[in-house]
Amino acid sequence: MKSKRKSRRLTIMGIGFLKVYNDKKGHEVYIANVSKGGTGIYLNKPLKAGTEVSISFTRRDIEGERRYEDQPGVIAWCSRCGTVYAAGIKFI
Repeated sequence: MKSKRKSRRLTIMGIGFLKVYNDKKGHEVYIANVSKGGTGIYLNKPLKAGTEVSISFTRRDIEGERRYEDQPGVIAWCSRCGTVYAAGIKFI
């Protein structure tokens, strides 16, 4: 079956920090994958599709330098996955 994805997805395992707009407290999340268009995460509480968020994480660029990223996005989907929730974030 051919993928409908517009961008190639890179599977990773990292930690990020998710901030929900209009919420004073953020949430530590596990980042499962990332692409040009968005990211897949695991978190401890469900979020509704359409919720505006910002995800922060550190990455290394092609020269090996650490870069801090803070990407705005929107929750595209969220579903229970065992004892946690899996969600997709579409970057804005």
